[in-house]
Amino acid sequence: MGRATKSTEVRAPAPVLTDVIDPQVYVPALLTTLSNSLTRNASTFYRRHFGVGITDWRIMYRLSSEPWVTAHHICNAAQLDKGVVSRSLAWMETRGLVLVRGDETDARRRLVALSPAGLDLHGRITKVALERERNFLAPLSEEERAATVRLLTKLIGNLRAFSKPVAIPPAAPAPAKAAAEISPAPERVSARARAAVP
Repeated sequence: MGRATKSTEVRAPAPVLTDVIDPQVYVPALLTTLSNSLTRNASTFYRRHFGVGITDWRIMYRLSSEPWVTAHHICNAAQLDKGVVSRSLAWMETRGLVLVRGDETDARRRLVALSPAGLDLHGRITKVALERERNFLAPLSEEERAATVRLLTKLIGNLRAFSKPVAIPPAAPAPAKAAAEISPAPERVSARARAAVP
């Protein structure tokens, strides 16, 4: 029997990365990390001490300054999903935290406001929320705090920039065949066998 050597794998050179994301300085990553951490912490804290989640709280402080608005308005103002807001409002209504009434100008619309119980709970949470904010901003000077609010507000106002068209780089060409097969070694024939060959 003939004997063949193993195929030799031909490795393509590793691609050279010209652009990389450094999460230590990439602003979207920093903001996402900050937002996710604050949301998880606040959700756990408010549920444990007040029985409401972070979405409920976000709706409550919107309603404290804008009573008798529609769920649609809350979705737009707080950047929340319609289904999430609907479920939260339904739950708060069963707990007596919000009041719901029809719109005199449009019977199809329902307007929502905090109930007296909701206003009382809002006031209690607000005291705690403001103290938690003070603790969080403690490392910053007054000037830095003002600058932080100013910069965040400016970035929020520029969120539409993410929707601007950008050039999409073409995909890299498909790599060549990864392995090149080597032809089997010629079969060895004994001298006696060669003599028998006519």
